[in-house]
Amino acid sequence: MLKPVEKQRVAEEIVEQLRTLILTGQYAPGSKLPPERELSKRLGVNRASLREALKKLEHLGLVRIRQGDGTRVQDFMETGGIELVQHLLPLAGSGRPELVRDMLEFRRIFGRETARYAAVRATPEAITRLEQLADRGDRTTGALDLFELDFEFYIALSQAAANQVMTLLINTVRDSVRSYMPVLSNLAPSPEAVRKHHRDVIAAVKAKDPERAVRAADDYLKSGAEMAARLGGGRAELSPLPQPPL
Repeated sequence: MLKPVEKQRVAEEIVEQLRTLILTGQYAPGSKLPPERELSKRLGVNRASLREALKKLEHLGLVRIRQGDGTRVQDFMETGGIELVQHLLPLAGSGRPELVRDMLEFRRIFGRETARYAAVRATPEAITRLEQLADRGDRTTGALDLFELDFEFYIALSQAAANQVMTLLINTVRDSVRSYMPVLSNLAPSPEAVRKHHRDVIAAVKAKDPERAVRAADDYLKSGAEMAARLGGGRAELSPLPQPPL
């Protein structure tokens, strides 16, 4: 389960190994990690590097370190934060396919509410930024490049919504989504649909019509979830879950 790590990036490599073992359930919630002496020997590292790594895991909400009790694994669904998404998504292809569904569902909910607020709050400067991105989309042909531009469009839309928490949230998941873009780009609609969607959202924002903006975002984003289910052969864990009416 564990292998010796190289001297460079020692603490980071320890974190990567233990984090993966915890996220995949090989160290179950409530269980204890091996004692520090044993862990450091199996990993081939000194105790100082190991303790640094364990502190990082504790900061992520993956373990709890207590004097006299050792290091106990936490239930990260109760103690973890949004930053774990970037470490969970790579596991989607190895026994956790529902993570793709959940990411697409989050994208749909977040996208339509961002569009709603942007339609009320967007400044002329924010609208200009959205139009510049849409113009770039007209000149972008590659599926992966267009998917990344679509993500940039939603970052700009969150900024137009003028909600700092929304913007920080999308910044937090940005790296995780980008690392998984080659897969997610296969779930994107056609280039024509992406470009039309951008123009539809911009038109609704300029018209200050929040309900129209919500429908434009939702109609587009739900197609990604539906495509994931089709590509997955209709597997139940990939099928979109029922959502309340808009």
